[in-house]
Amino acid sequence: MKRTLWFSAIILLWASGEAASQSDLQRAQNLATCLEGKYPRLCHKDWLNPDDRQKTAVAEQKENLRTCLTGKYPALCNKAILSSDEARDVAAAEKRENLETCLTGRYRSLCKKQMLSQSERAQVLAAERSENLRTCRTCLTGRFPSLCDHALLTSSQAEQAKAAEAQAAQQRSTAARTRPARRSGCESGHWIDSVSDDGEIVKLEDGSIWEVDASDAIDSALWLPTTEIVACDGKLINTDDNEKVSATQIK
Repeated sequence: MKRTLWFSAIILLWASGEAASQSDLQRAQNLATCLEGKYPRLCHKDWLNPDDRQKTAVAEQKENLRTCLTGKYPALCNKAILSSDEARDVAAAEKRENLETCLTGRYRSLCKKQMLSQSERAQVLAAERSENLRTCRTCLTGRFPSLCDHALLTSSQAEQAKAAEAQAAQQRSTAARTRPARRSGCESGHWIDSVSDDGEIVKLEDGSIWEVDASDAIDSALWLPTTEIVACDGKLINTDDNEKVSATQIK
């Protein structure tokens, strides 16, 4: 028991000594950070007096509510410090933001369908189908089978897509056999099949694989499948975004 009390006393003395060792400038900077309410983890509340701690708590609650009411960042919203009325408003904001995301039809993995009403689900399904079909170059040209979601196509559309994919595959095979080896200059008519997350590997529709210089990977990481590409010796040119990166064909 005595050892426990002695150890506790040492900890308190150390903590008070550390707090006392802070300069006036450090305390002022800490107070400014705390009163913003945006960075609770950067706020040393043990440096604050009771009045400033209360002001900090109010600032954090206000900033948290502002973040929550956007509905965009549920993971950053601390619902534990919301009042019942605020929690209700935040739930409505998140539902509204989710519906907006869903209705684009583009971000199916980000759409929380459990938050949708039956009528909203029907609208979202129609939006997803429309978006899938909007990229006719994705489905009905057959050029990008990996990007075409056949589950969203009607039976007639699925048959057209399948026939187009077979024709596109045959055309690629014929082009690969007849295309002369690239010795110099540039070759147009290519498009991106896939890009690695870090942007350092780009695969084109003809199966060729390119390694992008690390200094340029920040650009190629943002390139999207189906983007038109001109392949040159030592570089790839994105004609959609008017960007080029240094790259070496490794396959």
